[in-house]
Amino acid sequence: MGIADFSRRLRLGDVELACRITGQGKPLILVHGLACGQRMWFHQRRKLSDRHTVITYDQRGHGESDAPDDATRYSGGHLARDLTGIIHALNYDKVAVVGFSMGGGPALALAAARPDRITHLILADVGAGADDAWRLDWLARRWVDFAERTGWDELLPDMLRSELFKFYANRRPLFRRHMAALIRATPLVGLRHTLTQVLGRRRSFFRMRHALQAVKVPTLIMLGQHDYICRNAARLLSENIPGAVLHRIEGAGHMSPLERPDQFSDTLTAFLART
Repeated sequence: MGIADFSRRLRLGDVELACRITGQGKPLILVHGLACGQRMWFHQRRKLSDRHTVITYDQRGHGESDAPDDATRYSGGHLARDLTGIIHALNYDKVAVVGFSMGGGPALALAAARPDRITHLILADVGAGADDAWRLDWLARRWVDFAERTGWDELLPDMLRSELFKFYANRRPLFRRHMAALIRATPLVGLRHTLTQVLGRRRSFFRMRHALQAVKVPTLIMLGQHDYICRNAARLLSENIPGAVLHRIEGAGHMSPLERPDQFSDTLTAFLART
C-alpha cells in the first residue's frame, strides 16, 4: 500500500467537513483549536506521517468546512459527533486522537463515550479558562461584538493580544503573520457561533471529575511551559484521568504545536510507541 496524501470532503449529517489524510501506519486524528483550522498541523503532518496515517480536518465553522449561519447547528455535542462521524466515514476501527485546545472537548467526549474506538488520547493545552468560566464567557461575548460591529478590524488584533495566541504571535513578525492568517481563514459566521455556542457554554472540567475518572484509555496531557491559562486544567486532568501522564513542552505558550513543533511531535511519537 502506498503512502496516502489526499484531501476530501465528508458529508456528516447536516455539514460537509474538509479532511486531509497523509502518511501510512496506524491512524492518528489531530483535532485543531479555536480559529486555527487543520492547517495548524502542518509540522505534525510532515513529521508523523512516516509512521502514522495522519488525519486532520476543519471543524464545522472553520477553514474549508461548512459554516452554517444557524446557531443551533453549533455546540460541543455537534463537534463531538463530527469527530465520531469522521472515524466512521473513513472506516477506522481504532484511532489515536490528539485534541488541541478547543479540540480537546470532542476528543475527551469520544474517549468517554467510545473507549473501544480509541487506542490513545492526547489532550494538548486543553481547558483554557476552565477555572474562570465568567472570564471565558466575557471573552466570547467581546469577540462576537467585535465581529458583528467591525468584522476583522478590531477582532483580529484583540485575538492576537489574547492569552491564547500572543505568546506565539509576539515571538517574531513571521509567526504573527502566520497566526493572523490561520485566524482569518476562519469564516466570521462560524467563529461567532463557535464562540457563543461552544466556548461560551462549555462545561468546566472542574465539574466533570466523575466523568474524567471514568476515562479508561492511555492518556497524555501536554502543556506549554508558559500556558498559564491551561495550567490548572492540565493538573486537574492529569490527577483525575486514571494513569494519565503530564508532560510540559519547554519554552512554549498555549500554541505549543506551532511554537515547539519538534518537541511536541517527538513527545507524541514516544507516547504512542510505548503504550
